[in-house]
Amino acid sequence: MTALEDLQKLADRVREATQALDALRQQRDQLIRDVRRSTDHTVPEIAEAAGVSQATVKTVIRGVR
Repeated sequence: MTALEDLQKLADRVREATQALDALRQQRDQLIRDVRRSTDHTVPEIAEAAGVSQATVKTVIRGVR
């Protein structure tokens, strides 16, 4: 196998991983919105539970992301 073929296979794996990560982030963002809408949890509590910054939670809640 040539180095070029190795590179192509690795690029495919990176693409797949990126797609999986994007899907997981979308699920996380939806859960952040759901938790914020349906509970009295604060932004800091949600951020800590989600493992993200408070700024990220605020961005998600505002619908920017």
